[in-house]
Amino acid sequence: MTDTDEATATAAPTEHPAETTARRPWWRSRPLRALSWTGTAGVAAYTLIRLLGLETGWLLVTTVAFVPYLAAAALLAAGVQAAVRHWAALAVTGAAVLALGAVLLPRVLADEPAAAGGAEFTVMSVNLYVGQTDLEKVVALVEEHGPDLLSVQELTPAAAERLDELGLDELLPHAILEPDGLAVGTGLYSSHPLERIDTVGRDGIFSQIGAEVDLDGEAVRFMAVHTAAPASRERIPLWEEDFEDLPRPDGGAPWVLAGDFNATLDHDNMRDLLDAGFTDAAEATGEGLHPTWQPTGPGYFGFVKIPAVALDHVLADERVAVLDWEVLEKDGSDHAPVLAELRLP
Repeated sequence: MTDTDEATATAAPTEHPAETTARRPWWRSRPLRALSWTGTAGVAAYTLIRLLGLETGWLLVTTVAFVPYLAAAALLAAGVQAAVRHWAALAVTGAAVLALGAVLLPRVLADEPAAAGGAEFTVMSVNLYVGQTDLEKVVALVEEHGPDLLSVQELTPAAAERLDELGLDELLPHAILEPDGLAVGTGLYSSHPLERIDTVGRDGIFSQIGAEVDLDGEAVRFMAVHTAAPASRERIPLWEEDFEDLPRPDGGAPWVLAGDFNATLDHDNMRDLLDAGFTDAAEATGEGLHPTWQPTGPGYFGFVKIPAVALDHVLADERVAVLDWEVLEKDGSDHAPVLAELRLP
């Protein structure tokens, strides 16, 4: 054996084994594992905030509105964790996905309507976007669907006058109107006689109108709702106070609340309202994930838009049967009109 052969034989055993033991599969790399755990921690924290009703302050109140999107993102993340065999993080993410799924599932499963044999009536709600929506389309929707009760938010004086010119007062001749500038004004239109309940809806920054309606001899209490929008830190207390002031079922004539609640079914104050004895018409018909609001602008950077969420609701006393629910096409507003068919007990 030559000197060169001896050198090669001596070096060979120490070259490849060391290199092999130092290398690990890419899916077990420390940066990837750290990123996976970071995502899992975020999903777990968000899930606990939703389940325990811990949203306080502007940031959490606004972000909890997007639970359906977070649930979808968490499911995707769980799939990625399974692909990279990060089983420990997958277990935590999967548990969060199941918890959020349990929250969302009732919204796509229709409930059996409450046993009710009273008068049937239709409720519509429309947000006029400070009077900028297509008012002719609003009147056309009223003609098409024939609501007995109409809740109108962001009713300006000019919009109220124009709606009368278009014949809304002939379609729904009974009305209590508080038109005002900006988004403050509200209107309640009815095809049946009604009498205002002066103790309801007086304290919010937006006008809210409560009335007792005579539905051919049967009484129902109705409220045109427009709670403060939790769009800033200063507005959060006002938004919370508005929810505290909303009427609750009390065993008397049934309450129906319709309008822009500026809250989704994932907000704790909305869930408290439902627990007090209301049924959300969208959830009752399996349409609870159908969004009703999205900004009309081009979005951030001209293309990234805030995801659509369900802020418009019809809440009915749980004794009232919910027969149907529909989100109508919007035209010129950030809110879509909504329609519910109900039957009194």
